[in-house]
Amino acid sequence: MSSPTSDVIPLRAQHAAVTRRAILQAARGLFAEQGFANTTMKGLAEHAGVAVQTIYATFGSKAGVVMGLVDLLDEEAGVEVIHADIQRADDPREMLRLTARILRQIRERCGDIVNMARQGASTDERLASTLAEGIRRRNAALATITQTLHSQKALRDGLNARTAADIAAALLSDEICDVLVDQRHWSYDRYERWLGDALVQQLLH
Repeated sequence: MSSPTSDVIPLRAQHAAVTRRAILQAARGLFAEQGFANTTMKGLAEHAGVAVQTIYATFGSKAGVVMGLVDLLDEEAGVEVIHADIQRADDPREMLRLTARILRQIRERCGDIVNMARQGASTDERLASTLAEGIRRRNAALATITQTLHSQKALRDGLNARTAADIAAALLSDEICDVLVDQRHWSYDRYERWLGDALVQQLLH
């Protein structure tokens, strides 16, 4: 039988998680509507339904809030779930097609967050740091995947894990998605299929 203290801790953790998500969702909407620079902590607190001090206690600063959007993006795009599927996959082709699905879901479900960071990175170091963190996570994941493919001897002849990760990073770049989906009006289904095929063709023998 659980003790009263052991019951309180999970409840507090659940409340903290709900509060954190409410703040991030409010920030997501306000940053898109007003811009990062024009959004005040007071306005964010009112929109999230919390006290200003709660935001500071949760994130430390406005910069901490925008960095937290990277975690929200991963959650809403299902990044951890797909990474777990990749780790369980035995077929190298399936691993790469799942990799393509990650970027598809990031852009389809959280394109507003991605675009906010990209557009503001040149003028605001806090948005630049957010964009850099997203890229760092993507590159770390690609390094793990291509190292696994190298260990399985699945990469094309003469291709090492580092070069394979470089090629994958180029194919997974947001600029390619911009052209195919935003400019050429491909559906996300078509984009995911193409990206998966391209990764397979370029990396595997």
